[in-house]
Amino acid sequence: MNTTRRNFIQSASALGALATLPASFLARAAAPKPLNILVLGGTGFIGPHEINYAKARGHTITMFNRGKTAPGMFPDVENLIGDRDDQLDALKGRDWDAVIDNSGFFPRHARLSAELLHGHVDQYLFVSSISAYADTLTVEDDEFSAAYAVMDDPTDESEHIYGPSYGARKALCEQEVAKVFGDKAINVRPGIITGTGDPTERFRHWLRRMVAGNEILVPGQDDLPVQYIDAADLCGWMVRLLEDGSASGPYNAVGALEPYRARPLLEGLRDSTGSESTLTWVDWEWIREQISEIPSYSPWVGRGPIPFMQVNNDRALATGLTFRPIADTAKDMIANLDEVPIRDGSQSGFSPETEAMLLKKWHAEQGE
Repeated sequence: MNTTRRNFIQSASALGALATLPASFLARAAAPKPLNILVLGGTGFIGPHEINYAKARGHTITMFNRGKTAPGMFPDVENLIGDRDDQLDALKGRDWDAVIDNSGFFPRHARLSAELLHGHVDQYLFVSSISAYADTLTVEDDEFSAAYAVMDDPTDESEHIYGPSYGARKALCEQEVAKVFGDKAINVRPGIITGTGDPTERFRHWLRRMVAGNEILVPGQDDLPVQYIDAADLCGWMVRLLEDGSASGPYNAVGALEPYRARPLLEGLRDSTGSESTLTWVDWEWIREQISEIPSYSPWVGRGPIPFMQVNNDRALATGLTFRPIADTAKDMIANLDEVPIRDGSQSGFSPETEAMLLKKWHAEQGE
């Protein structure tokens, strides 16, 4: 069994100090050696964080995508047009130091790009997910002891990319890249990514409620463990992994040094943002008795949070993964809450009207 996270941190005071430095601070320094980096994707959620950080460090970036999402986002970055679905001609005959694969969701696509780029890039960094783990995951598991998620038909591509087989397909993608690149393959498994540009409501839900200043319904336990990672921290670290050149294999990219706990997390965010909201914890069992349609509230209920919100990140910490204060993440997101469209199917939490109804009934039953 790996060293526990607590013992690891206590025995690495220098690392602990480094982990307090935001990625934006580290980006001020030039990289030891400028790299030519290919980004598969680049204009979604995490791509812009990667590209901005890499450019600040002095690297040269090439993007490969369909040219349909925000095509003018980086006018000074070369953008090769193609498709993961066997339309990779734009990549042929080109060489890069490394590739970051943000857009691999089907194993066939991962195999095609890995085979084409083999011999033309030195390192292949695939952005996977902790959803690649099977439901047998325990809090004692690390990247090498945990089993992969599986699916009945690995060739099935009919499902939406974020459908039920998302994790199993990410696992298969990892395996395809590793088959081709061996120890030059890096598989990064993020947990819940948030930060500027987050198209989901998994963290933004709470910020919206706090900005409104009303009472907020919080379902479940107040000591619930939750792991969020800021996209800027994640992406800066991934670029630095490529700079180092020695990274290999899987890394759990989850934040922070220890999992957040629901009550101190939300109370701290409320206080740091100056919100006048009150937080009311309500039992899930009671909620289910009142209403038939239950929203995801990810990661507060559903698949996790234990152990998927208590994933070991020792290996990533040892390579320099750093974290900014989550209050800073919140403030950055609040500054442009309404500028980022919510991805289809990513709504989280009750509507304000349903929430108000539930709170009224809850207080009445509590005699308040």
